[in-house]
Amino acid sequence: MHAPGARAHDRPMQRAILERQHESDQGTLGLLSGPGLPPLFIMEPPWRGNRRNRSCIPAGLYEVVPHLSPRHRRCLLVTQVPGRSHILFHAGNLGGDMERGWKTHTTGCLLPGLRRGRLTVGGRRQAAVLASRTAFRHLMDWADRRPFVLEIKPPLSVAPAGARQTSPATGRTE
Repeated sequence: MHAPGARAHDRPMQRAILERQHESDQGTLGLLSGPGLPPLFIMEPPWRGNRRNRSCIPAGLYEVVPHLSPRHRRCLLVTQVPGRSHILFHAGNLGGDMERGWKTHTTGCLLPGLRRGRLTVGGRRQAAVLASRTAFRHLMDWADRRPFVLEIKPPLSVAPAGARQTSPATGRTE
């Protein structure tokens, strides 16, 4: 395996940046961009200490590779995630915290959408990404069956001196 950013034949990998914008019990919403990639919204679960099947992954650099999943078929696998495995990009809309009563279509994966919005689920409105299958096709076309580097950035926040620690995934104080 190559280090993020390196490729066989010395061709640099494409790079996509996910800027996380907002986190709540309804999920973590961000914006994915890269050269030639139309901007896509991304829904993930909220930060829950990098807990397997419950949390978004920590901010950082990752290599993303094409993958064939038994459940999601052709998708993208985020590799080198500390303490986690099988983190995928796949279609879906909701990233809520199930333990707090919200619906989810992910157990830690990243769900692309063309738009952000709300869906009524179980009688209440929940934050969501919309047009996910189309957004996922855009991402797969952009990746073109090649690995790429994913940089995940927490939201920008300014904390006063002596403030509590911020989450490595979202920048929220804990």
